[in-house]
Amino acid sequence: MVRNPRRLAPSVLVGVLALAGCSGGTQTGDATPVTAPATVESSAATSETPTATASPPSATVEPPAPTATASTAPAPTPDAVMPALHSRTYEQARTEFSRQDLSPARLTAAAQHKDVTLPRDHDGWYICDTSPRPGAPLPATTTVTVRLAQDFSDCTTSFNGYLYEKNDPSSTP
Repeated sequence: MVRNPRRLAPSVLVGVLALAGCSGGTQTGDATPVTAPATVESSAATSETPTATASPPSATVEPPAPTATASTAPAPTPDAVMPALHSRTYEQARTEFSRQDLSPARLTAAAQHKDVTLPRDHDGWYICDTSPRPGAPLPATTTVTVRLAQDFSDCTTSFNGYLYEKNDPSSTP
């Protein structure tokens, strides 16, 4: 049985803490203290003058860096991301769009196959493909096209874009 010395645990703890302290700080080559960067919180904060921090007598004091002015324009909202809709019904896709605060009117339905006519009521049809792809940015002006099939198994069936081989003009009987 191997026995660990009692001094090993505190030494390891000090080493881990030292490594953890080194990972996030700014390194300087001299003995000057490192201060956190200034942030602008509001327009009232820009009228205040920055205060100097105490420094050792041997260190030189640099003038404060210019601060950015606060902008009155709101920050741009990030584009939404295209949800994964594959294998869901068209009705479920509309529900998902509403849940993510996207307008369901942006959805455009089309048949997956050239020889299939999409009925007016296609809420129960399955989504085979989407454009744009799942995870892609979805700007507010983008229309989402979903390709639908009546049965989900029909999503993988295609004869040059046709559901039935007999409808494919390039097939020979």
